[in-house]
Amino acid sequence: MHTDYGMRITGIAAYASPRVVTNDEIAERLRLAMVQLDGRLTRERGQGLGADERRKFMTNPRWIQKSIGFTERRFCQPGMGTIDLAVEASRLLMNRTGVPPTSIGAILFGTVTSSYLYSPPDAALLQEALGIPAWDGALPRETFGADVALACSTWGAALRIAYRFMDEVEHVLVIGADAMSTAISWHDRAFACVLGNAGTATLCSRVPPEQDWFGSERFFSWLDGSRADVISTPVGGSKRPLETHEELDTYQHRLRMDGARVREDMVPFISGPGIDAVLTKARLNLADIDHLVLHEANVVLNRGIVGNWQQRGFRGAALDAGGRFGNTTSASIPLALALNPDALRIGKTIALVAFGGGYSMNTAIATIKHPFPVWANV
Repeated sequence: MHTDYGMRITGIAAYASPRVVTNDEIAERLRLAMVQLDGRLTRERGQGLGADERRKFMTNPRWIQKSIGFTERRFCQPGMGTIDLAVEASRLLMNRTGVPPTSIGAILFGTVTSSYLYSPPDAALLQEALGIPAWDGALPRETFGADVALACSTWGAALRIAYRFMDEVEHVLVIGADAMSTAISWHDRAFACVLGNAGTATLCSRVPPEQDWFGSERFFSWLDGSRADVISTPVGGSKRPLETHEELDTYQHRLRMDGARVREDMVPFISGPGIDAVLTKARLNLADIDHLVLHEANVVLNRGIVGNWQQRGFRGAALDAGGRFGNTTSASIPLALALNPDALRIGKTIALVAFGGGYSMNTAIATIKHPFPVWANV
């Protein structure tokens, strides 16, 4: 529990690669993957894909727009990864806020697409790229760093951890960055149609308790590993390492999702008991929320959640990225904030709701008490 300090957000910066990928391109990439796999199976076993197997590849721009709601997304240029997205966003943030690297006491790097598989950690790479000092004269300078990963709830988890650091450091840099295009299975339209890349940097700063935007009671976290198989990566971890060419060729090391089950589970959960638990802890009602930012996993799914909330008394506005960037996982919520500067006015109460694989959920409710500058290079 905090006794001496609270936390505000001093600024958020977002960056997205200029490479736009349309729904037409996604549909064509899936079609080509189907043709390639069909040809390989025909050569190897004398029989190609069956009708049910082909359906896993088949989509079109109209279906993507109607079922998922994304019009486009961004992919990184070749040779660019998660750390590059984070560096671009962080440099924009540091330049605009004027906070020097020497003032950063902790880096919480939220991502599920690490730049390197085992090492080095992205937090260390970012410290070097930003020039955050490693030494204070002849002695090492204390700087805490950690890579944080909790599926699409990552940024919310990192924000809550940052709050716990306010008694120790003046500024915490919270990163939400993912190159989700590297996690796409081109044998499964469920994820191929939704994933995109973006980087965000959020500067969290210490304030006196009376200026606190949050409060311990305004954070809520939830886990339910009983349904971990709904969104998973079958191969590539320590339990089942990637070992065969077939596993590689069939994208067993990429994300898989049962989209129908996610919709069936998460819409009623977030609409009902999930938000009820958040509001009960915070001692608030839906009518107290001015703005809502939902993790943008699926635009159509989110519309259903917002509609259910409106029936229960929510009268605020839902802020999002407009379906133009895809599911950017750790970057999703801060990206939406960065793209809606006019809504971020002093006195407004904002609910930040992230949910994803695991299942997991991390939420925060903030009441803005200082100017809230945001910048986007997208």
